[in-house]
Amino acid sequence: MKLLLAGLLLFAGLAASAQSDVSLKRLPSAAYELHGAFEVAASSAAVWEVLTDYEGIPSFVSSMRSSKVKESLPDGSLVVEQKAVGGMFFLTRTVTILLVVRREDQALSFEDVGRESFWRYEGGWSTEETPTGVLVRYRLVAQPDFVAPSMIMSRAMKRGARDLLDQVRLEIERRRDQRAP
Repeated sequence: MKLLLAGLLLFAGLAASAQSDVSLKRLPSAAYELHGAFEVAASSAAVWEVLTDYEGIPSFVSSMRSSKVKESLPDGSLVVEQKAVGGMFFLTRTVTILLVVRREDQALSFEDVGRESFWRYEGGWSTEETPTGVLVRYRLVAQPDFVAPSMIMSRAMKRGARDLLDQVRLEIERRRDQRAP
């Protein structure tokens, strides 16, 4: 769930922390490619517990209004429907995505098959253990089905992704601290 949140959080409007690194570029196809990462002092199991808590996402991602597992596919993939609200300045928008989510080892990929709010929406999460914890990476390629000035869209997406990463990191730390003796 949390992994899927990332995409919807493009439109979040929370304060960003210096903990997460985010880069964004515009592709020739008019889509945006976003890369983000953070490191957290937690176990890999704790990180994946949060990244795959699909139905719990609204409790720790502020822009997420709902996230529901709709179906388990024969290949082990899940179909997850998410709705999020976000905005910039005085504009707000509700977005809906219907994601097929696949998990393999230390990576998770997702793709919007509903195409209700985006022409293209696909990405994933991956993790790598480090000497001090876990490096979490996020990637998203998104092409909204609405038109907005590139500068405004770029800022909103970058800010939303940073907020998403920060909120996921904070939830990992919160759960880690709950378990500490």
